[in-house]
Amino acid sequence: KGLPSRAPSPTLEQGMRTASVPLKSVALPTEHGGWGFTLEPLLLGLLLSPGLPTLGLFLLGLLGFLARHPLKLLYQDLRRGKRYPRTDLALKVAGVYLVLALLGFLLAAFTARGPFLLPLLLALPLGAYMAWADAQNRARARFPEIGAALFMAAFAPAGVLAGGLPQEVALGSFLALALRDVAALYYARTQVLRARGLKPKRHPALLALWGSALLAFLLAQGRLLPYPVFLALLLLALYGSLTLFRPPVPARVVGWTQMGFGLLVVLSAALGYTLQGLPTALLGVPALHRLLGFALVALAFLAGVYLLVKRKVPRFARALLGLYDLNALLGLLYLAFAGKVLPHPLLALFGVALLHALIKRPHPWPGIGFFLLGLLLLWH
Repeated sequence: KGLPSRAPSPTLEQGMRTASVPLKSVALPTEHGGWGFTLEPLLLGLLLSPGLPTLGLFLLGLLGFLARHPLKLLYQDLRRGKRYPRTDLALKVAGVYLVLALLGFLLAAFTARGPFLLPLLLALPLGAYMAWADAQNRARARFPEIGAALFMAAFAPAGVLAGGLPQEVALGSFLALALRDVAALYYARTQVLRARGLKPKRHPALLALWGSALLAFLLAQGRLLPYPVFLALLLLALYGSLTLFRPPVPARVVGWTQMGFGLLVVLSAALGYTLQGLPTALLGVPALHRLLGFALVALAFLAGVYLLVKRKVPRFARALLGLYDLNALLGLLYLAFAGKVLPHPLLALFGVALLHALIKRPHPWPGIGFFLLGLLLLWH
């Protein structure tokens, strides 16, 4: 007491302020809907044409998407003429993302067996429009969102062409994602507004859902799309029509269900082209299904014991349920490849449906549900 306090040096103070900026707030985008529209075309490209070119495009698309958020923060700070603690961090994070994205582009460019740049160049005006809207803080308006989704959808045909596959497959991959994106965006916007207590018109979402399904049917008739894509979009239209007239659900539920339908459309497109004779990555599904099944048998029994002892369902158990959903989905794909009804995948599907029903009930039913699933998978 009485001694003069020593003020921290500007360098030390700046270092402390920079350290206080969470890396996650700069490195990861705040919106969640963009993840699905980014990953779906990249995954479809990898499934239809697995190899180094599509791996390079996967890195380019994903890291380009991640670089958008720190670049936006950097642009906003420079536009204000100020330098915040996050400014230098945003510059470093964006630089790392862009360097890795460039490496992905070079990998695709040096290994591609086709004109993979053509779809990306054709979609470039949409990307420019998206960047302009983002700079004006209008990225979440309807048409900028549609433009961003269609721009990212161009990565699927880019991967198809990079792998040396026919142009018809490239066009079909883009059409499948474009129809799904437009339907999903109109539906999701309507549901999010309803969740906020508003009363938006439902007919634009209904027209988008059923219009996409109808167009998919006509394109499948013209051999421009595989029929499984039409079935997936028809299921999306039926589900969307039902939920639009039910009480609204939280926005995160809408987001997760739409990501699930996006994955379904991706797998449906890959399955359709596989059944047409294309050597896609789905040819390894039976082996992956068997390998995943052995691990999930042990996890089911361990989770059952844990839930019987703890008497409470933790988050990891619900995440584990997602793995069993994936296993059941792989089993259904296995049925599609087999061309006949087999009992083993149906047993896994029945066990997963039973677990979904029992995990919501009080103790000891969640533990019993995991035990029953383990027995069915063991029989499987």
